[in-house]
Parts: sequence; structure tokens; C-alpha cells
Amino acid sequence: MHLPTIAVRPTPRDRETLLSYLSRAAAMRGLGLWEFTSELGLSQKALIALDPDAVSQVGTLFKLSLDEIAELVSWSPRPVAGVRMQFRNEQVVSRAVVNPTIRGCPECLREDADLSDHAPTDGMVMRGDWQFRHVAVCVRHRMALAPLWTETRQASRFDFSTWLRRLLPNLMDGRVDAETTEITAYDHWLDMRLSSATDPTWLAQFPIDVAAQICQLLGGELTRRRIVPAGFPADSPARAVGFEVARQGPEAIRDAFRQLADRASGPNDESRKAFGRLHDWLSNSALEDHRYDPFRDMLREVVLDVWPVAAGTKVLGVSLDKRLRHSVVTAAEDARVSPALIRRLLVAEGVAQEDDPRPDARLTFPAEALAPLLAAIGRLVGPRELARRLGCGEQQLEALALAGVLTPRFPLEATRRAWDPADAERLLADLSHGADPITSVNTDWEHVHRAALRARVGIDVVIAAIRAGQIATGRRSDLKGYAAIFVRKEEVDAVIRPPKPAHQTMSDFAREVGLAKNGAFRRLVEHGHASVTVLYNPQTRRHDRYVTPEDAAAFYARFTTHKLLSTTLGESSREVALRLRKAGIPRFRPGGEDLGPIYRLEDVAPAMRNLSA
Repeated sequence: MHLPTIAVRPTPRDRETLLSYLSRAAAMRGLGLWEFTSELGLSQKALIALDPDAVSQVGTLFKLSLDEIAELVSWSPRPVAGVRMQFRNEQVVSRAVVNPTIRGCPECLREDADLSDHAPTDGMVMRGDWQFRHVAVCVRHRMALAPLWTETRQASRFDFSTWLRRLLPNLMDGRVDAETTEITAYDHWLDMRLSSATDPTWLAQFPIDVAAQICQLLGGELTRRRIVPAGFPADSPARAVGFEVARQGPEAIRDAFRQLADRASGPNDESRKAFGRLHDWLSNSALEDHRYDPFRDMLREVVLDVWPVAAGTKVLGVSLDKRLRHSVVTAAEDARVSPALIRRLLVAEGVAQEDDPRPDARLTFPAEALAPLLAAIGRLVGPRELARRLGCGEQQLEALALAGVLTPRFPLEATRRAWDPADAERLLADLSHGADPITSVNTDWEHVHRAALRARVGIDVVIAAIRAGQIATGRRSDLKGYAAIFVRKEEVDAVIRPPKPAHQTMSDFAREVGLAKNGAFRRLVEHGHASVTVLYNPQTRRHDRYVTPEDAAAFYARFTTHKLLSTTLGESSREVALRLRKAGIPRFRPGGEDLGPIYRLEDVAPAMRNLSA
């Protein structure tokens, strides 16, 4: 069918929608939009839905080029499958571009009125970006978009020529104006993406409504918690704060999520409270919108890393197959003990810090770190019960503990029931493995504890030798547990009993040189005239004074005694003493103190020939 063309027609303007263009053509004639289109035989319903045939008819009637008609359509929401709209060559959800309230920039409309050819309203352009719910301002005029009218019926809502004619007086005298506002990086980004599909940020991979919605929601929660990026004023718009974080990508977004989680530090603060509307959007409102999945996954990752979510719980649409984190409270519930005890044990295990200020419900840690602890808690017993199960006395248990053979599973100050019976069972298994059956008549055997006492070594030394296969064990059938474990005395002596120092003790040397009486040699040492060496005797487990060959050589090079001269001369000590007195050789008496029958070798040497004669 051949359609006539419209002689008097407007020129399409930047960002103008198809219905805005038709409304301006209607305004040129003093008509309402639907009066005009009805005269042209155009279907109201088809025009609202941007039916291809209706769009083609408009192009023909108004002599629009293909590029002009494509541009008008691109700024006009066109329904597609589901609840989606095609807008600016992207698919967005309907609610992103369809709203009963029509908004606009009053300053833009006033400028348009000045350019009109006929009535002021035939120049007023309804821009497509104004209907995108995430556009907050007019970038050109630094003015917030103002609500112009609200109408639930679509046909009436889109009759722009009629509404603008009614609104014209208020528009022209500024009664519809909104406040001027700062233009943020978010506003420039959104304006650039809508106008040219250019997006240099990480958000470029997401549909425009998804990217803008995340900026708004994330920014809303960050500003609510007073978390703003460096350099941003505390009262920065939520959209600007959210964009500054989201444009940087996953790590920045996760970090923001973690900061929000940290601020929700109350005992009953759960993830819904921490993330507010953002959490509600991702877990409910947009749960079936898979375009948000990357953000949902990031938020779920942080939630599961902070909160003690139980297995089987749905977290942002995904059911948790196993618990990943415990809190002090949930761990106490699992172990059936008090939170206070669990907290002390966690500190003892190094899983938690003693000065951690978080309440029990918010002090969390990986569940796998708690698995060994929870497994042990149910088995723990006190020292008396452990001794009973081991079959030993309290002193023997104390010796085993002091030697490190058995150690409490937890510090004793953390809990009275600090011992794990499994440790005692392993010890008995080690000592009983391969043990020979013996009876009380086998006197060459001694109890393992007695063997350590006799050898003057720790019980750990004896048990280490048993475990290493160096000492065999015997097991008495008339006794039970640890009390039944015996070892051969000769094997203990051969393998364990340590040798004492090979040198003479100071007292032995004193007797050898005849200076033992009245502690003569000891006093000689104490006055610094003879040397001894202090050595550890593992048999006595203490340090004693010994005379090494070097100590003895130093003594013999300087001194002699009645006993030594007696051996050299073959005379009795009495005869030697008498001859020394006759020779006038004095004893060694430093400071006049009598140190016994000791002489300086240099005093005795001249008389030695006469003494030997």
C-alpha cells in the first residue's frame, strides 16, 4: 500500500525516542499523540511495542532514513522474550526502562522550547536515557532528573505532547526544577556507555542494567556503613562509591564485601544484615537472573569465608554440601561443651588469638582446622582416669608426663580433662608389642619404671630404647597395663646406663697422694694451688670434681707428699717425715695454714740425694 508522506515534520534529535518524535509531530498540529497517530492509521499498541511494520510505516510517512529510524528505535525500549527489553542494542530487564513516573531535565526542555518552530512543546524532546532508571542526572546541565508526571496506563503515560502542554507553565518558570548536583565518574561512565557503547572498565562485560544496578546497590551498602574509597568525601553519592569499586574488578569487589562483613560485628549480625539490599537483590529479587551470577559467586565466597554456615543451608541460591567454617558457638554445640571451654582450647591450639575481641558467634575459623579438636574432645579425661586406663600409679604417670612420653592434649590451665586416652593406648601397644610372657619368679627382670630409676635416666630413655628394638620387654600375666611391662636388667645396663667419667674423682686422687685427711687436698684446691675439672656424671645425674691427667701432671710438677716420697724411697711415711724434718725442709703452708703433709718439689729437690742415700 502506498502511504502519503507528512509535509510538516520535525527533525529527529539526539537521544530522542520514537514516541517523542511522533509526539512533537502531533504538537505541531495542536493534537495529542494518539489523536494524531489515529488519523494516520497507526496502531497505538503496535507503536508502543515498536512493531517492525509500524516502525516501517513511520519511516515512510515522515521520510526518515534507515539510520534515523534505527537511532530513534535504539533509544526506545522494545519488548523481547520474557521480561526483557531491547535498549541501546542491549537486552535489559523491563523495570530498568519502564516506570510509571516519567523523568526529565527541565533545563533541556526549556532549551528545546526555544528551538521550536511552532508551539513550544513541538521542540521538547523526551530523551531515551531519561527513562533508564539508573540515570540520575543530566550530565550537560549538572541537574538531577526531575519527575515530570506519573501515569500507570501506558497509552496515557506516553502521550508526551499532551503532558508537556499541561506542564509547560511550570516548566518555563522553574517550578519543576530539581537541584543541581555534582557529576560523578559513574554519571560520565553511564552517559558514555549509553551514547556510544564505549566502556573501558571491567564492567564492560555485563549488560548495562546489571552493571549499573551493582554500582547502585554496592555503593548504597558501603555508604550506609561509612566505607568510602580514599579521596572520596564521606557524603559521596552511593552510585559514585559503588562504581569506583566495581570498575576495578573482582578483587576490589571482594575486598569491599569483606569490609562490609567486618563492620557487621555484632553477635547476631548475619550476612543479610551485613550486605543489606545487595544481599536481598542477589538472593531473592534477581536470584533467577543469571547475568548476576559472577557477583553472586563473589558474595557467596565471602559469606562462606566469614560466617559459620551449616551444611545443607542455601547461600545465595546454592545449597552448601558441607560446613566450611565454625564459630565458637557452633563448635561448642557440636562438641556439647561450653563456648568458654571451646574458646580456651582454640587458643591453646593456635586456631584463635587470646585477645581476639570478636564475640563467640562471630569468631570463626575453618571447619577442617577444628576436626581433630572435635574428634579429641569427646575422648578427653582427667589424670586419674588416664592413670586408671593406663594401669599405673599417679607418680608413674607424673614421671611419664615430665619425660614427655605422655603429654596432655591441651594445656592443663585450659581444661582439667586435658588427656587423650588414645595416647595411653598407643604407649601400651608399643611396650607390649613382641613382649615375652614372664612370671614373678623371673628375677632378672625389673619393671620399666624401676629400670629408669636404677639407671638414673628418664623413663623416656628406656621407652625410646624399647621402641627402637634395643631392649626387649616382658609382660606379666598377673598384672595389667603399664604395671605388667618389664625389661631385663642386663639389657638396661648394656644399652642405657651411661658410663661415668673416666677420670679420678677428687677424693680418690686425694687418697692416692695422701692428702685425704682433714680435707687437705680439697683446701689446696679451694686456695687455688691445685686444679680440678668439673664434669657431669650421668649415673649420679650431677656435676662432680675430677682430676684429669692434666690436673694430676700440674700437681706432680709442683708438689710431693709423704705418701709419694714413701713410694719413691721405699720407706714408710713415718721414716720419710722424720728425715724431712731432720733436713729442715718445711711443709707447704700458704698464709701459715696447715694443708697437711705436702711439700713444694723445689724445696725437696736439693735434699733428694741425701734422702735417697
